[in-house]
Amino acid sequence: MKKYLSSMVWLFLAICSGYFAYKTYLGVLPQISDKNIIIDGIVFVFVCGFSLSAMIYNLINKAVSNSLNMYKRELEKESIDKVENSSKVKVLESKIEVLEKALEEALKK
Repeated sequence: MKKYLSSMVWLFLAICSGYFAYKTYLGVLPQISDKNIIIDGIVFVFVCGFSLSAMIYNLINKAVSNSLNMYKRELEKESIDKVENSSKVKVLESKIEVLEKALEEALKK
């Protein structure tokens, strides 16, 4: 949750700053016609939507990368276990060979 909290705070700050910039823009410039207000609103909504989608993409990307890293760690653990098991098998095979040779020598005597 802490990982996503920072992204959510930045998203909130970005939206607030965009809103206050838009309100300041409307207050400073005189309004010539209603057509400019609609165009400004469309641009503002587009910028806010783009910022929101970028933040959501960032959140999803973090989640996917975290799950991918966890999967990679699991694969590494499994491969290490396979290597350990194969080395254990090799050690046991060599012990069996030594015991077979010792048995053959004992039977010859």
